[in-house]
Amino acid sequence: MSRDLDPPAQRLGHIGGRTFLLTVSGVAAVAGLLAVFYLVWFTEETFTRSFFFEASLATPPGDVPDLRGVSGTSFATYGTAIVESDEGLLGPRLALAAAQALYFILFIAGCAAVILICRRLWKNEPFTTMAHWVLLALGTQAGITALIAPWLETLSTHLAVTELGFPGSGSEIPGASGDGYWLATSAEFSFQDANHSLLALGVVLILLSLVLRRGRSMQLDTAGLV
Repeated sequence: MSRDLDPPAQRLGHIGGRTFLLTVSGVAAVAGLLAVFYLVWFTEETFTRSFFFEASLATPPGDVPDLRGVSGTSFATYGTAIVESDEGLLGPRLALAAAQALYFILFIAGCAAVILICRRLWKNEPFTTMAHWVLLALGTQAGITALIAPWLETLSTHLAVTELGFPGSGSEIPGASGDGYWLATSAEFSFQDANHSLLALGVVLILLSLVLRRGRSMQLDTAGLV
């Protein structure tokens, strides 16, 4: 009896698997196209609308905001300042647009990789040289984006503060209350500001690409024995 039931069950599983692959591929294609649209839209918005940025606010020692309810051993300090400008600010806008583009391009590449992998699974050939290189490139791109994109956002803020003439050095904080406030920004790269979750994902993708390469080698060895 089991022999009679096995073939239909296998066919149903095969159909279900292909339906899943088609669904995932379709969702990835739609998501990729939407990402292309939003990439163009966000880039256009970056250069045409008012430029917003947020920077750390350095205050004189002992100068705290007068907030109701802050008493006893509790204290409050100013943390950040939000600035809106209609100035040209070409450098800051370029840096911010590049940071956004890196994330969108990575997402679009990820959608393309999903479609490619689904195609290889449809053909029952998951271990291919192309799949290895796609995952390797995607993992490398994720790592680069995780390191560079946050720095470009920080650089954008620093350039904006500089072009707008705000005091932008945290080492020159006013010494007494009433001396004014400073925006503390920096153009230096800092690993602490990197997108560590995305960086970890990039490392995992690179490792998976190595697994695919090893699987491809084992598949070719097995085919040679048959």
